[in-house]
Amino acid sequence: MVLARSLNVLAATDEDARASAARLAATADPASEFGATVRELFEGVARGEQLIVLRPDQEVTPAGAADLLGVTRQFVDRLLADGVLAFRHLPGSKHRRIRVGDVLALSEERQRRRQGSDAIRAALG
Repeated sequence: MVLARSLNVLAATDEDARASAARLAATADPASEFGATVRELFEGVARGEQLIVLRPDQEVTPAGAADLLGVTRQFVDRLLADGVLAFRHLPGSKHRRIRVGDVLALSEERQRRRQGSDAIRAALG
């Protein structure tokens, strides 16, 4: 497996690495949410897929935040302008960076609101 930029990208580059990932996936306990997630991640690596690991304190561009949220970059620009999503400017630049933890918190909030709306629709319909 290739490890780049302090645990950012894992990729199985040969059959031995893929076999190791498959063995690790088989040992993960699927009964817990954590175990099921670990199993899913290692199964992907075993299939040769890339696994990208981001820490909450790492930063992404507005385009990266859009990818994480599954929205357009223009929508992220509006979130930044409206103060919904915090960001910082790079020194001496107009370029913005957003903490991954803030993007994930917004994603979770959007998911909670979506579930609440679905529950209200189900109760009314």
